[in-house]
Amino acid sequence: MELEVRKRRAQLYRYQAAGAGICILAAFYLFYMVWEIDSDFIRWKFGIGSSALLTASICIVYALLVAIACLIMRLGSIKIAEILATECDPFLYEACIQKNSRLLYKDRLLCSLALAQHYQGNFDRAWETLQGINVYKLHGIHRANYYILMSDQYFKRGMGQQVRELEERYRQSVKTKNKREWKYFETLCAGNNLTRALENQDYQAAAGFLGERIALNGNASRPWTRVIFALKEAQIYLGLGEKESARLCLKYVVENGNRMWCVQEALGLSERI
Repeated sequence: MELEVRKRRAQLYRYQAAGAGICILAAFYLFYMVWEIDSDFIRWKFGIGSSALLTASICIVYALLVAIACLIMRLGSIKIAEILATECDPFLYEACIQKNSRLLYKDRLLCSLALAQHYQGNFDRAWETLQGINVYKLHGIHRANYYILMSDQYFKRGMGQQVRELEERYRQSVKTKNKREWKYFETLCAGNNLTRALENQDYQAAAGFLGERIALNGNASRPWTRVIFALKEAQIYLGLGEKESARLCLKYVVENGNRMWCVQEALGLSERI
């Protein structure tokens, strides 16, 4: 796997180098335009409006170049994230991000590591990693992932009664007008309600919560989430006595889950049917 890690990291470095190169070129462009253009002459020749327009155009071009550079570097990070989201390989994903510097965005990196460890089925390591995270330094999807992981850990450790406190803590941190944050909160609650319904063997309610959870993902659903949904669906079908439908769902998990922990769980359920 080390060779594959080097390959993926090299791809990331190429994106980062390209982005950094564009930033440097943008800086040279800005300094050249500022020092080489005689703004006094332009103001005298064409008027003060032309000088202001030229200055604005220089700033806009510079901002566009920097934005393109940031987008290219972001694409490199997305390629790494796709190892888990698309290829369903949490082991390779962890190996690739393990070498990232912890000087910047330490808590975000730890959250990503916990995510990888959790979906490897290494729940104890994920728990330990989550303990080192300052949740108040997380934002957006990283904060949502933290609460989703912590909720699942609580359920697995028989601490399900404390999950309501996590939900309330997350709710209080959500800004009133931030629709994306509210959607993340609704996703957390739908997933937790699904887990509660399965634990209580209320499979009709579980089916409703699963439908809600899938709807919240919408078109943004990725292969790894579809695999997880298929496993939950199989558990619901088994609870309802629909074994053939459960087999089809478990088959999907095994064929598409790659090295995620749910593949082993699906195989175990298949043997018991």
